[in-house]
Amino acid sequence: MADLRTDLEAYVTVAAELSDPRVDRTVALTARGLDEDAWEEIDDAWQARLSEAEAEAEDAAADGVPPLVAAHAEAFARAQRARVHDVLPFERFVTAASALRRGGDLRSTLRRLDLTLDAYLTAQAHWTARMLEDDALFARFEHAMR
Repeated sequence: MADLRTDLEAYVTVAAELSDPRVDRTVALTARGLDEDAWEEIDDAWQARLSEAEAEAEDAAADGVPPLVAAHAEAFARAQRARVHDVLPFERFVTAASALRRGGDLRSTLRRLDLTLDAYLTAQAHWTARMLEDDALFARFEHAMR
């Protein structure tokens, strides 16, 4: 198992998991042999490194984002995307998006479609990211929304 104190990818994988309000923190930490105090120590150390990298970049009047901060942001985004397990199929997302676009009460529309707001928002984030990378998928979405 990678060392959370030195491996950025390992650290952000746990951080992404713990950022999910549905995750039982105690269970997630215990599975890694940690408790809240141990995690807080690891997290504080990484936050200090990130702050130091930003401060050094400011002191050097460097343009752009410090490499460690950029690597952290990219790794966190990858970890968040990897956590999407229960994303709606594209066709079901399109059906929901179309129904919501037509208007009406959000709550009753989602209830009629047997969807939670969280499931819809997760699908929206997932499929929007995919459509930004895939013109054909975006074209299918646009066509269906007419």
